[in-house]
Amino acid sequence: MNQTIRQKQAVLQVLRDRISMSTSEMYQMIGREEPVREPRFNVVPLGKNKFDVVERSTGLSRGARDGHGMACEYAKQLEKNADFFEEVRVTTSRFGRILLRWTIGVAVMLVVFAYFGAKQ
Repeated sequence: MNQTIRQKQAVLQVLRDRISMSTSEMYQMIGREEPVREPRFNVVPLGKNKFDVVERSTGLSRGARDGHGMACEYAKQLEKNADFFEEVRVTTSRFGRILLRWTIGVAVMLVVFAYFGAKQ
């Protein structure tokens, strides 16, 4: 991975840590408990040291693992991936809105220039 990408990821991780820290400080200042985020994935025993990782919202199985530790690590990895893809989705939708605004603005300017150019 490129060094600049690693640096950007490190900066973003520091910013995420600061956000979570400031959020917990805010809840402490107002005297309320922080809302606990429910995990997206459950580890369910299948028998004979096999565990299944199940998504809570849909009930779909995401894979079976040997051993509880391996299944928990897999569930944590799936959680990280889900958070990452959620951030990507938000970022791309924000980029799409900005691109749409610029496209509409340029189109309006072209229409105005065409109108005044055809008039003369």
